[in-house]
Amino acid sequence: MHTIPESNIKDAAQGLRAIAHELRLGVLCHLLNGPMCVNELIEATGASQSNLSQHLSKMRLMGIINNEKRGQQVYYEIANPEFFNLVHVLKQIYCPEMCQAVTEAEH
Repeated sequence: MHTIPESNIKDAAQGLRAIAHELRLGVLCHLLNGPMCVNELIEATGASQSNLSQHLSKMRLMGIINNEKRGQQVYYEIANPEFFNLVHVLKQIYCPEMCQAVTEAEH
């Protein structure tokens, strides 16, 4: 049996804590569909601009999302493909009806 290094477990726990907030997880779910600007994220999540900005900043510092300025707008996207996969799996577990609709639409 292989022992998992303690540092890996701590890193995983830190990453999970980074997305464990309802607003941050909601943002990531929306970003599964592609980059979105701040105004779109405000509309999609119902969050205030200041609250959303704080959470986006935290996720950006953690390397979970990237941002890109396009003209006057700042667009966000999931930076780490592994976080994309993780959020997608969470969506399959907790929102299977949404994943089913996408799968059926693709066929």
